[in-house]
Amino acid sequence: MNVIMIGSHLRTTGGITRVVKNYLQSNLDKKVNLEYFPTYYGSNHLINILYFFIRYFVLYVKLNILKRKYDVAHIHMSYKGSFIRKKYIINIFKKNNIPILLHMHGSQFKEFYNESSVENRKIITDTLNKVTVILALGVEWKKYYESICESRVVSLDNAVFPKDTTNNNEDKIYITTMGVLSHRKGTYDLIEVAAKLKGKISPKYKFFIAGDGEIEKVKKKITELDLSDLVIIPGWISNEVKIDEIYRKSIIYVLPSYNEGMPMSILEAMSYGLPIVSTNVGSIASVVEKNNGIIVNPGDVDQIAVNILRLLDNPDKLVQISYNNRKKIADKYSINESINQLISLYQKLTF
Repeated sequence: MNVIMIGSHLRTTGGITRVVKNYLQSNLDKKVNLEYFPTYYGSNHLINILYFFIRYFVLYVKLNILKRKYDVAHIHMSYKGSFIRKKYIINIFKKNNIPILLHMHGSQFKEFYNESSVENRKIITDTLNKVTVILALGVEWKKYYESICESRVVSLDNAVFPKDTTNNNEDKIYITTMGVLSHRKGTYDLIEVAAKLKGKISPKYKFFIAGDGEIEKVKKKITELDLSDLVIIPGWISNEVKIDEIYRKSIIYVLPSYNEGMPMSILEAMSYGLPIVSTNVGSIASVVEKNNGIIVNPGDVDQIAVNILRLLDNPDKLVQISYNNRKKIADKYSINESINQLISLYQKLTF
């Protein structure tokens, strides 16, 4: 089976890249004849535009001149610029009668659609209607895409590799979050949480806020609140060994976002047995149930702080949740099972 997968260059950061890397590390390219074809470089705007046009031209030559045959086109798409790029990609595969699996990742796709003009909403819907199947990150997103288009929508959860970890919490010192530093991700809410908990938690604990984005603005806020001894801002971390070390030294994972799809970072954290404190957005509540952590409303700084404190004060609960989360990932969100489901979808599309 020949599959071409369209996504971002693997040098970029973010959820789509993490998903693709997991697919490749799980040997999807050995189970199907997979060609990974990036169309976004992740650099400045001009370079990204130039890169896309070059890659689009290469794809056009492959399909229309070299007559390359593909059984499935698996396209990863987000919103805004990603939608615009993938709209053209979808059209070229549609014209060549290649079944299209559209893998939707955009945590802000609802806002993107709702804030578009009537004319642009029609373009969005028409584009979605051209694909064979839409992959949605969870049941809630499945219902949403079904409400704005007529294409078949299938829910396929993100997935990660199960981990072997220890229950010894003595060496765990980080209250961690990873992602873009921004208002949307709740970064400033988490800084407020740190301010509320200063002096109330053991001095060994540090808030570890890793990611790119508004780094200097965040550092300024931390200095203003006199939190430099409590909050660590390391920037974006891409080294897999370092990421593994951070998760293993973490005791709680916090994601105070205002919108999400199904965050890879939560699944990664759960695979290490970390209890989750997160906001009720996207498909998070379908993953983080009462035995996996705590869900609060977006912006509820007080509840985030209270629940972090409760978890730190209850070692037995930390151990139990850690076991629950590792087991849940192994049973329901293992990359190996996800790959099997994905291949099954590929096969159905070829009949």
